[in-house]
Amino acid sequence: MDVLTDAQCWDLLGTEQIGRLAVVVSGRPDIFPVNYVINEGEIYFRTGEGSKLASVTAHREVAFEIDGYDEASNEAWSVVLNGMARVLTHDAEVEAAETLPLFPWNLDPKHRFVAIEPSELSGRRFVAEGRRV
Repeated sequence: MDVLTDAQCWDLLGTEQIGRLAVVVSGRPDIFPVNYVINEGEIYFRTGEGSKLASVTAHREVAFEIDGYDEASNEAWSVVLNGMARVLTHDAEVEAAETLPLFPWNLDPKHRFVAIEPSELSGRRFVAEGRRV
């Protein structure tokens, strides 16, 4: 197993579009898939009214995770980012976020933008020993 550098973690975060947001909802942990982009060293995603928005407003500490598998090399990897979420409320921030290539993947309205400011980043890469090719 290799421990990834911060630069390697950011590179991998830049290759994906879907991640998992871990939050606290009604006093217990929950995980939501979100599509995201990286903007100025932060993770940005859109959301509508509901559990995700309520949770990041009440409990700003979140975790964000992506992972992947390269069949050619039989290597798997995982990146976890811990940080503080904030709902964008200033007009200039929201206007700037609206120019990002970040679109809802379903028809539910997602008019709110959330940014995650990282406080800790970690990643691992390893050969998938149990995988039979």
